[in-house]
Amino acid sequence: MRRMTKVQTMTSSPKSTIARIAMLASFSALLVTGCSEAPEALVKSAREYIAKGDPSAAAIQLRNALQKAPDNAEARYLLGTLLKDRRDAAGAVKELRRALELGYPADQVVPALARAMVDDGDAKELVDEFGARKLTNPDAQADLKTIIGNALVDLGKPKEAEAAFNAALSAKPEFADASLGIATLRAREHNLGEATKIVDAVLARPNPPPEASLLKAELLSSDGQQDAARAVLEKLTETSPRFLPARYQLAATLIAGGELDKATAQIEAIRKVSKLDTRAYYLEALIAAARGDLPAARDAVQLVLKSSPRYGPALVLAGEIEYRSRSYNQAENYLRQALSIMPGLAYAERLLAATYLRLGSPAHALEVLQPQLSRGSRDPQLMAIAGEAYLAAGDLAKADQYFAQVASLDPKNAAARTRLGQVRFAEGDTDAAVRDLEAASALDPNVSSADLALIANLVRRRQFDDALAAVGKLEQKQPSNPLVYNLKGLVYVAKHDLAKARASFERALQVQSDYLPAVTSLAQLDRAEQHPDAARKRFEAILEKEPKNEQALLGYAGLVQSLGGDPAEVETLIKKAIAANPQSIGARVALVNFYVGRGDLKQAQLAAQDANAAIPNDPRTLEVLGQVQLAAGDSTLAIGTFTKLVALRPGTVDPLMRLARALIVAKDYDRAIDKLRDALLLNPDLFEANREIVAIYALTGRPELAAKEIKAFQQRKPDDPRGYVLEGDMFATQRKYPEAEAAYKNAQKRGPDDPTIAAKLHAAAAAQGKTAAADAASDKWLHDHPKDVALRNYLGERALSKKDYKSAARYYQALVAQQPENPAFLNNLAWVAGEMNDPKALSYAEKAVSLAPDNAAALDTLGSLLVKKGDLSQGVEKIRRAAQLAPAQGDIRLHLAKSLIQAGDKDGARKELDALVQAGSQESPAKDAKQARPPPGSKPPLICNPACATEAAGLLKTL
Repeated sequence: MRRMTKVQTMTSSPKSTIARIAMLASFSALLVTGCSEAPEALVKSAREYIAKGDPSAAAIQLRNALQKAPDNAEARYLLGTLLKDRRDAAGAVKELRRALELGYPADQVVPALARAMVDDGDAKELVDEFGARKLTNPDAQADLKTIIGNALVDLGKPKEAEAAFNAALSAKPEFADASLGIATLRAREHNLGEATKIVDAVLARPNPPPEASLLKAELLSSDGQQDAARAVLEKLTETSPRFLPARYQLAATLIAGGELDKATAQIEAIRKVSKLDTRAYYLEALIAAARGDLPAARDAVQLVLKSSPRYGPALVLAGEIEYRSRSYNQAENYLRQALSIMPGLAYAERLLAATYLRLGSPAHALEVLQPQLSRGSRDPQLMAIAGEAYLAAGDLAKADQYFAQVASLDPKNAAARTRLGQVRFAEGDTDAAVRDLEAASALDPNVSSADLALIANLVRRRQFDDALAAVGKLEQKQPSNPLVYNLKGLVYVAKHDLAKARASFERALQVQSDYLPAVTSLAQLDRAEQHPDAARKRFEAILEKEPKNEQALLGYAGLVQSLGGDPAEVETLIKKAIAANPQSIGARVALVNFYVGRGDLKQAQLAAQDANAAIPNDPRTLEVLGQVQLAAGDSTLAIGTFTKLVALRPGTVDPLMRLARALIVAKDYDRAIDKLRDALLLNPDLFEANREIVAIYALTGRPELAAKEIKAFQQRKPDDPRGYVLEGDMFATQRKYPEAEAAYKNAQKRGPDDPTIAAKLHAAAAAQGKTAAADAASDKWLHDHPKDVALRNYLGERALSKKDYKSAARYYQALVAQQPENPAFLNNLAWVAGEMNDPKALSYAEKAVSLAPDNAAALDTLGSLLVKKGDLSQGVEKIRRAAQLAPAQGDIRLHLAKSLIQAGDKDGARKELDALVQAGSQESPAKDAKQARPPPGSKPPLICNPACATEAAGLLKTL
C-alpha cells in the first residue's frame, strides 16, 4: 500500500472545501478592492462593515485607506475607535490623537481619546490635558466630564471627581454615567445606602446602561451579598453578551471564589468578542497566579504591559508575581509604578511595604504604610505588616501593639497570634508568649510556624515535658506527618534521652522512608555513638535511589567533614550537588565555605565567582563573593562587588554596611563614613552604623569627632544605654578609666539588668586598682540577678586568666548548675578542675565533648586530661583531632607536642615544635595592613605568642 502524504491526510470534504474557497475569495476580493478603491470609498466601506458588526474587515479597509491617504482624519478617528473597542489602548491613543491634530471634530474625538487614555493607564495625563477642556455638544461634554471624573476617582481625588460629575450633569441632566460616578463616590465613602439609591434610580429609567447593573453587582458584593452580585453579573452577560466589563467582573469574582475553570470560560467568551483583548491576558495572569504557576502568570501579565505599560492593575499584579517569586527589586519597581498611577491604592501600598521588609528596609516600609495608619485604618493585613515592620526596626512595643490589634480584629488569624507570641518572648513576657503560640497552634490544622516557635521556645527554656506535650498535640493534628516525629526526636535529643530520640526519628522514617531531616538526625546519633559507618550508610541508601538528590549530597558532605574524612570526598559531594542543581545557592555557598574552612581562599574566590556567573545579579551570590574577596585581602574587588550589591538592592541597609566595612579595610575611612550615614538615613535607629562611625573617628585620631557623634546619639536616644556604653568603650581604649567608669554607671542607670554593662563597669573599676569595690559591686549585682550567666562568665574568665583557679571554679560551677548542657562552661570547668587536681575534671571534659564533638577547645582539654591520667593513646588522639580542627591555635599545637613527647614520638613532637618556634620568630605584623595580610589562597598562619614560642624552643632543646 502506498504511504499517504501529509497533503492527503488533510483532505477536506467537498462542502468544507467550497466554504473555504468562498471565504478566501471574499478575503481576496477585499484585498483587491482595497488596492483599487479611492480612500473615501474605503472609509465608506469600513463604516458599512462596522454597521454589520465586522470590525476586523473595517480595520482592514481603514488601514488600506490610510496607506493611500495618511492624513485622512475620519479614517484615523474610526480606526482609533475600533482599536479602543478591541482594547488596543496604546494604538487607539495614537490614532485618535492624530485624528484630533488633523482637525476631526473634537466633540467626537476627545471623549473617545479620553477613554483610550484611561485604558492605557494615563489617568493623570488625561486630567492634566483635558480636565479644563469644554466641548460644544452637551452629550460630548457630559461624556468627557464623566470620564475625567472617573479618572480623578482612580487618582484618589474624590472632591475633584464629584465636581467633574456635577459638571457632566449640568451639561446633560440625568446623564446616567455621571450619576453612576457619584454613586461610586458614595460607595467609597461607605455610604452604600445612598449609592444603592442612585443606582436603582438609574436602573428604573428606560434602557439603563449596562454599567448600572455592573455597579449594582459591585455594591451587592461590598455589602457581603456575593451570591446576589454574581446573579446580577450572570444576567448582565446574558442580556448584554458583548458588554465586556461584565465578563471582566464575573471572571474576577469566579477567580476570587476559586472557580478557575468557570473563569477560564468567561475569558473564552471575551476572546470571541475581542480576540486581542489585553484584559483577557490580565485575567489569565490572575488565574495562573491563583494556581501557583508564576512563570505563566508572568508571561500573561507581560503581554498586558507590552500593549498598556501604564495599566495599574497589571502593574500591581506584576509586582505581586515578582514578590511571590522573591524577585523583590523587580516587585518594588512595578509597585512604585502602580502607585504613581493609582496613588493611595491600599493593597499596592501593603504589598510594597512587605517588599521593603524583604529587602531589609523597615523604615521605607513604615513610610509607605504611614498614610493608611494615620487614617486609623482597621485593616488586619495592614496592621500585620506594620507589626512586622516595627519588629524588624526593633520597636517591640509598637510591634506588640499592632499584632495584638490583628489578633483582636481577626481572632482566627494564626499568623498574627504567632508573631504576637514571638514578640512577647522577645519582650520577656514568656507566659503570655506561650499562651499566644498555643492559641495560634489551635487555630491552624497544619503544622504551623506557631507550633515550631512554641516548641523551640519551650526547649530554650528547658521545659522539655511541656515541649513534648506540644508535640503530642501536633501528633493528634497530623499523625502521618514525619515532621512531627522528627520534632519529637529533637526534643528528646535536647533532653539527652537518646534512646527515645532514636525511636522518634525511626518512626518518622516509617512514615516516609526518605525523610531527609530524620536521616540526618539519626546519622548524627550514629556518629555521636561512634558508629560512623552506620551514619554513612544512611545517606548512601538515599543516594543509591536518588543520585542527584541535592540535599542528601550536601548532608552527606557535612557528615563526612564532621567525621574528619577525606577533604577530596567532601569536595566531590558538594560539586555533585551543584551539578544536580546548578541554580542552587545553598550548594554553591557550601563549596565556598568548604574552601574557606580549608584556608584555600583562592579556590573560595573562584567558587564564589562561578556562583555569581551561574546566578548573575543575585544579591546572595554577590554577598558571598564580596565576603570572600574581603577575607582574601582583595578589598578593592570587595568594594566593587558590594557597590554592585548596593545598586541591586537600593534602599537597603545591609549592603551599605558591608560596603562600609570593605572601605574601612581599604582605609578609605571618609567614604566609609558616607556609606554609614547613608545607612542611617534609611534606618535612623541603626546603632551599628553609629558605633562604626565612632570607631573610625577613634582609629583615625579624631577623638573630638567621636565624642561629638556619641553625644549626638545620646541626645537622640537619652534613655538608650548603648550611647553611654559607647562612650565608656571610647574612654577605656584611651585608658581613661575613671571617665569610662562614669560613662558605664550612666549606662547602668538606663540598663540596670544588662550583664554586659555590669562586666564593663567591673573591668573599668578594676583597671584603677579598685578590685575589692568592683568585686563587691559585682557580687551585689549577681545577688539581684541570680540567674545571670554573662557576668559570671566574664568573672570566671578573668579569674582563669589570673590563674585564680579557686574563684574561677566557683563561677564555672554556678554556670554549669544553671546550664548543665553548655559545652563551653563545662570545658572551662574541666580545665580549672584539672589544674586543681579535682577528680571530677575528666567527667566534665567528657560531657563537654559529647555535647560538642567537633569543638577543638573541648577536645584539647579532654586529651590533656587523659594524657595527665596516663591514657596516652586516647589523649594524643583527642589533641591531634583538636589540632586538625584548629591548626592555627598555637597552644593546642604545643599541647600536642608535649603529649607526643610523653608518648615517645619525638619526631612528631619535633615537627610541631619546629613549626611553633618558626611562627614565634616571625617579625611583628607590618604596619601596612596589606603587608600583614596572608596572600590569597594561603592557610591561616600559626599563631604562637612569645610565651608559647619560648616554651616550644626550650622543649626542642631537650629532644
